[in-house]
Amino acid sequence: MANSIQPKTSLVSVVIPTRNSAATIADCLKSVMSQSHRPIEIIVVDNYSTDSTVEIAKRNGALVMLRSGGRSAQKNWGAKFAKGEYLYFVDSDLILGPDVISRCLAAIEGVDGVLVRTLDVNRGSRAARLIASRKRILSYDEMNVAVRFVRKEAFDRLGGFDPDIYVGMDTDFHRRFLLKGFRVRYSSATEWHLGSPLTVRGWLKRNLYYAPSLLKSTSKHPLYSLSRINPLHTVSAWKKSDAHGSDLILVVFLGFLSNISLALAGLLIHRSREVPVRHAHASRQIEAE
Repeated sequence: MANSIQPKTSLVSVVIPTRNSAATIADCLKSVMSQSHRPIEIIVVDNYSTDSTVEIAKRNGALVMLRSGGRSAQKNWGAKFAKGEYLYFVDSDLILGPDVISRCLAAIEGVDGVLVRTLDVNRGSRAARLIASRKRILSYDEMNVAVRFVRKEAFDRLGGFDPDIYVGMDTDFHRRFLLKGFRVRYSSATEWHLGSPLTVRGWLKRNLYYAPSLLKSTSKHPLYSLSRINPLHTVSAWKKSDAHGSDLILVVFLGFLSNISLALAGLLIHRSREVPVRHAHASRQIEAE
């Protein structure tokens, strides 16, 4: 599937889905434009933003396309028109070090995709540091990482991201990537995430917002999803990481809170869908009487 020798001048297509990303897209694009590797093309696929995202993207040299349907559909759309031999899917709230792409290209020799660690920018608060520590630990857990730098040929053969999922699409893609027999390797590259919540309340609120799609992706692979939330995986990943030992118990507790919030959200969603059906059934009974 993979070639053993990669030309140093290979074109890399960076695909960035956006939706009202004006607060972070400029920094993201500047970090992409600062890559030591050339050539690259930057494709921003925007979901009809109502802020200045599109204008900022154009000013920073990106090719901008419009596409609705969620981030999976946006990524697939960008990949469809990408000209590069390699695809790199970057979120609009990430900042890349100047050698991320060159490190990915070095790592992809002999395989079909590489993993890039995503770490949180230190935002100061205790909660933010704990959330960042959790992300750092999970970046060492093979069941909680996702390949986003891939050969375009492999991406096309797999059929891209599942358009019915707008949260968890990366891990779903990663699982299908491996099941198809494509090979993956860690790179030494790191991305920095700007968009994590500053408080535990904000983090839980975000989980609840994304719960419907998370539950959908979970139902697609129930056994795999249950394995991912096993706290023993967190402990094993912590042993491989350089995260503070004092954070481990709190990080495991954060995972527990996340799972509880998703379960409650699932229950509420299920009940809200049942109520109209019961009312309609009761109405038919009254009419029949």
